[in-house]
Amino acid sequence: MTDRTIETISWEEVRALIAARVPQGVIERLSPVPAAELRHLRGPLRKLRSELGRELSSGDMGRYGAAYDQLAALQFAGVFAAATPAEALEWLTARRLLDLTWPRPGGGSTNPDHHALLRALLGPHRDAAFHRELAVRLAEWLPARGDGARWLIAHGLAVWSGAELPTTDGYVIGWVREGGMMRHHHREIGEWFAAEGLRGPVPHHGTLRSWLRVQPRLAEFVRRLFEVPDVGSEFADPHAARSGPDNEWPKVLTALAGEGLLDRAELIDLCLGRLLRGDRPGNLRGFLQLYAELAPDAEEVLARARDHVRLAADGAPTAAKTAQAALRAVDTRLPAELFAELTAAVLARPEKALATAQLGWAGAALRRDPAQADRLLPAVAVAFAHPAPTVQERALGLTARHLPHTAAAAAEAVRAAASALSPALQADAHRLLAIPTPSGEWQEPPQVEASPTGSAAMPAAPAGPVDLAERLGALLADRVPDPGEFEVVLAALVAEHRRDASALRTALAPLTARRGEGPASFWEARSLGGALGCLLDALTGRPQESDRHAAELLDWPAHLRTPAVIPVLRIHEAAGRVAAAPVPLLLATPTAGDGTIDPAVLTERLAAHRASGARPWPMDLAQALLRVPPHALPGLRAAAAGLGCDLPPDTAPPAPRRFHTQTPDLPERVGGYGWAPPVLPRIAPLVDTPVSASGGITGLLHTLPDPTEIDRFTGTPSLSAADLAQLPWLAPWHPETIAAHGLPRAVRQADTASHHENNPLLPRLAEAPGEFGPVSHLLLAYGLTAARAENRTAALDALLAAAARGRLRPEALGAWLAALWCLSVAKPNRVLPVLADAARSGAGRTVWAVLAALITDLAADPGRRGLADVLVLAAECAAAEGIRTTLPALDALVVPAVPAIPSIPSIPRRVRTEAARLAGILTR
Repeated sequence: MTDRTIETISWEEVRALIAARVPQGVIERLSPVPAAELRHLRGPLRKLRSELGRELSSGDMGRYGAAYDQLAALQFAGVFAAATPAEALEWLTARRLLDLTWPRPGGGSTNPDHHALLRALLGPHRDAAFHRELAVRLAEWLPARGDGARWLIAHGLAVWSGAELPTTDGYVIGWVREGGMMRHHHREIGEWFAAEGLRGPVPHHGTLRSWLRVQPRLAEFVRRLFEVPDVGSEFADPHAARSGPDNEWPKVLTALAGEGLLDRAELIDLCLGRLLRGDRPGNLRGFLQLYAELAPDAEEVLARARDHVRLAADGAPTAAKTAQAALRAVDTRLPAELFAELTAAVLARPEKALATAQLGWAGAALRRDPAQADRLLPAVAVAFAHPAPTVQERALGLTARHLPHTAAAAAEAVRAAASALSPALQADAHRLLAIPTPSGEWQEPPQVEASPTGSAAMPAAPAGPVDLAERLGALLADRVPDPGEFEVVLAALVAEHRRDASALRTALAPLTARRGEGPASFWEARSLGGALGCLLDALTGRPQESDRHAAELLDWPAHLRTPAVIPVLRIHEAAGRVAAAPVPLLLATPTAGDGTIDPAVLTERLAAHRASGARPWPMDLAQALLRVPPHALPGLRAAAAGLGCDLPPDTAPPAPRRFHTQTPDLPERVGGYGWAPPVLPRIAPLVDTPVSASGGITGLLHTLPDPTEIDRFTGTPSLSAADLAQLPWLAPWHPETIAAHGLPRAVRQADTASHHENNPLLPRLAEAPGEFGPVSHLLLAYGLTAARAENRTAALDALLAAAARGRLRPEALGAWLAALWCLSVAKPNRVLPVLADAARSGAGRTVWAVLAALITDLAADPGRRGLADVLVLAAECAAAEGIRTTLPALDALVVPAVPAIPSIPSIPRRVRTEAARLAGILTR
């Protein structure tokens, strides 16, 4: 050891090495020194870590980069100076020190070398006890999802010291991934020790199978595989098959069981138990592959028959299908009681394919042994409540065939279960199952219609400055603020400032203390919360630049301007005028929970302005005029003119009558850079912007989105969920205009499930008093086929509300659904369940009218996907509501099959069957 090595190393020298950024300098200087001689560095190193952490949080990218580049060298210094395993663990696992990049001597950076960290811990001055304790601590620290770098260090320390590590979730995940690396000519830790001259040579393992054979705790680790989350996704690695069966976990585990290294019976039990517990599909896929490789024989399945029945009843769909197939393979050896239990359990599930397969199996069993009918038919009758009408129909036919040979008790159980059948099948059930009724005929259920509901009331005004401050704080924290609460709080802030500005400033002080110094930036001030922050600054005497922000928002490029900024503009107007040009109260605060203003109340507010000598704020006045009924506008505009106000243009928002249909064969408009985007099929309104509405709030409303601009529909949404919540209250008497502005977001949400925000527009639009036109019905059609279930539920609420208020035109909604159906935008598996829920909620006749229009338009192409299911739902609605009418479109769908003629589209058999059933119900 040189003199320089044994001399005391000063903190200044170590600090200079860390500042030099390159870890190798710290490694060369500190690796020969025992940790006991570095004890004086421990405090300064921890202090430096805190200082660098503050630099990383400064927000200054230059300071951030300078601090980050020192972290790798700092980590090595901390590891070398650590006196105990607990201290070393802290330096290895500190949040800011995980997976650092290493600066290069000449600039740039490279990936970290975790083997170097392991080597730093293996210095000659560390004893085996230190290594064992650190290995155990590190294994216990590993996160459940795994951490490859820390796993490598823990595993290396264990191999070096002979420590027996706990089988934590994180350690097992790392062990599985290590095995998966063998196919890539991976050098495991023992080989690395040999290459570094630290240990003798060890055999190389080129496959997962050869590596697992020599694992000393193989059985213990394999048992843990069925308990650790996400191991199944490692099993289902699609790339492993390219390296042969000796590198696929399911095949290798099965092979090792065949060699006697693992217990085959235990593997099957563990696999079934894991499938019974359930998990996400990607994880279960790996265990299903393992089950398929194990391929239990008849004796093994029968020994676990009840577990398979439980899996078929409660497992994930893919697992249930596997269990059903395994039991089907031992069909004749299953006890009759267990088969009946299996049948009832599977038919209680919603999956159509499982139920269809089970009914086919039950039918074969009854043909083979009719004596099973007493036990099996009540189980088959469980399918009468299945959500798929075709399953109900098949179960009804099966029970009807065998009911005459069934004991009285079983037959009564089947007849009692028939009440759960679809209304469209009730007549057939009464006839086929001989169910008696008081009149001898099946009775139609009573008709139920949704009852209209009134609009909600506005929230109560705040009770004083303290309550107002609390509600403003809640509004600032709310990601999707309620428009009524926003209006009430905004009005109260203006009124309280006029009444007692000092008391309001005191109440708002806690909110002010949370804000940073200096005025808000434009990017912050363009949001609702940011604008409220500017108003908060104005109310408490702090600097704000709301006038400039409002001007910039109005000067924003045309394709970025939307009505969503209207509430923001009104807030900035209040911030800029609340002190310089105070008013007695705001004009635009709604008087009803649908965003409207009573004309008499607005007249009183204008009179209050006249009495106080105040002139209304322009944007406040423009917003107020958009919230009163159109018939009251002339008188109110005259009253405002008498106050010397600058009135907005006397034009109503445009009502689009033309529509642009972007079909799959129509190319999108080429962008400004010559880029031709992929086609997004859609329908959207097209309108010319009135010249007189080029500025202010009315201009924002009148400028509708261009349906040929693909960026409006596929780019970053210009309207957030918070914007959409406010939108209907901007012009409640003009829902067509609001619907046109909300349509791009609805198109996007119908096209993909990748967008995670809910869309609160439709339910609020349905509460508005204005007349629904073609655009509103188009928006509702898009809502019914949204990718997210939450947004489809919102569309259902809007449909029911609009129908209850008499504002829904079912034939228009059905026509739009048909148009979207033909573009493959409307998906049957999305639309039809929502319409079925609407029918069950009391709007059966409305849903029937929608479906009648949809059938009429789809009948021209009877082979189109989903038409048969539309006919089934229409039959349910017609039977439930007792509808007796004619539907001419059905005539072309019930014609018998004929040889193919090019000019006549072929009609699928199921479409003919369902059309004939619907026609029979309508004319019964």
